[in-house]
Formats: sequence, structure tokens, C-alpha cells
Amino acid sequence: MMLSMVRRWLGTLIVLMTATTVLVASPGGPASVAAETPAGVPTFVAQLPPTTTQVVRTVSSRKHCRRVYCTVTQAWEREADGTWRMLREFRSTIGSRGWGKQREGDRRSPVGVFGIKVTFSTGSRAPGPMPWKRRLPTSNVSSRAGADYNTWVEVPGLRSGDRPSMRWGLVVDYNNVRLRPGVGPRPVPGKGSGIFLHTSKPGHRWAPTLGCTQVGNPRAMRWIVRWLRPGANPRVVQRL
Repeated sequence: MMLSMVRRWLGTLIVLMTATTVLVASPGGPASVAAETPAGVPTFVAQLPPTTTQVVRTVSSRKHCRRVYCTVTQAWEREADGTWRMLREFRSTIGSRGWGKQREGDRRSPVGVFGIKVTFSTGSRAPGPMPWKRRLPTSNVSSRAGADYNTWVEVPGLRSGDRPSMRWGLVVDYNNVRLRPGVGPRPVPGKGSGIFLHTSKPGHRWAPTLGCTQVGNPRAMRWIVRWLRPGANPRVVQRL
């Protein structure tokens, strides 16, 4: 009898010690549960620079669909007291083969913590305070082997650079992406190019991508671009 009581008490103690969670506000609904360390900090925080206070985080989710590319993208912010809070959550999609990008054309999305090279839009003025480039019909981040691989270039004659899916977004600093030919560390040939967070084209909000993260609702992607601040040293967190 006594042994049975001790076992039950130990089982309850273990559950209490391992089930540490944080309640965070979920837009349009009740609080939701986010993964935490025993200290009550979201697990991805350990991999952030100390000065980072804004995070755009994308993780797998079966909330909206059950394909390997089904995800949600979250906006996290660190409060003045050091606690992290999820402000918004949006339905999104990633590469058609899921996570784990290794090479050009593998249709996978990269995993890890990345900087934001620049935000972009097709308007004539920056929509927010972040570093920004205007997408023109001629704009392209090259996937072709050579000196301009993974580099933002203007291609004479190109007419798709300002297509609807590229009207709002940000360039993820993956594989040393360059904003000008020859400026900055050289991208690794064949490792992957043109990794963005972008919005969708009409009628295809929840289609998979070639490796980017697609925040399907254009208003959601616009909100993210306007929310980000340089002083927050923001990061993109993928899968973590």
C-alpha cells in the first residue's frame, strides 16, 4: 500500500516537472501553448543573438492541413522584462518536400536561425523602417551558376519580378545572399538561392513553394514587413 502511494506521488512530481508551458495570446481565439525550456523560455531563444527582440518563426503545423509543407508563421517579441510573447500567427506553407534544404532545386526549406537581409515591396516607398529594396519587373535573385549566383540582379527584358507573390516580403540571409553583384561573402555554389518570406499569387494561397516560406494572406505578409524594426535585430527562425 505504502509503495503504491509513493509510486503515484513520484509519477505526479515527474509530470509537474516536465510539463512546463507558457500561455501566449492567439489572435482571434484563446491562449495557446508554446514549447518552453524548464526556465519558462521558448526553446528557440537560446539560438538568438542577445540583442534580438523580434522573431518571425515558422514551424510545421497540422492546424490547417496535413501535408509536409503545411506550416504556421508566428510573430514573437521580447518584452521589457525579458519574457517572450507571440503576437500573431498566420497560416503559411514551405517547400513541397518539407524542411532540410541542402542544395539548389531540392524543394526543401532551410532550418535554423537567419538574419533578414532586406525587406521588399513593389511600391515606390519603404513600407516600414527596415532596410528595403523595391521589386521591379526586372528584379530577380539569380539561381544560375556563376558570379551572380544567389544575388539580387536586374535582368533586362524580365517582366515577372513584380508578380503578385513578390509584392510584399523579405530576403532571408541564407547562403550569403547578395544584394549587389560581387558585394559581400560569396554564396556557396549549388547550396540554394533566393530564399524569401513572401506572399501568394491569387488563387494559390496555400500552395507549396520551391523552398521559400509563403505567408498566404497578403495582408499578413504586409503586417510582418511593417512590424519589423532594425533596432530589434530581428531574426527568422525556421522549424526550431
